[in-house]
Amino acid sequence: MTASSDIVVSFPDTDMATANELAGDLEESLAEDAPDLSVTRVRDDPRTQDFGATLVLILGSTAVTALAKGIARWLSRRQDAQLRLKRTAPDGQVQEITVKGQPSARTERMVTEFFTD
Repeated sequence: MTASSDIVVSFPDTDMATANELAGDLEESLAEDAPDLSVTRVRDDPRTQDFGATLVLILGSTAVTALAKGIARWLSRRQDAQLRLKRTAPDGQVQEITVKGQPSARTERMVTEFFTD
């Protein structure tokens, strides 16, 4: 993986109010589980008055494991949620995965592998 990478986290097939609530909850959870991770909430539409239903994570190479564990832990509390993770690989290709449901060790491995070149 490169020294740092921007990851976009969104909540597909979720209404805006719920997505906002999920984004805030995940942001707080990641602040506890991966304190070295930079998390920024952004609005999909700058004209709306919400806090932002999308998170942008700036991921350093040391934060991959903490992020994967943090996402798995959050999904264990929010089993109704699904996350879409999107990143641009060093070759410029956009990569995307969706994780949902009850997390497992497989979920954590899948997220870790997604962040690894």
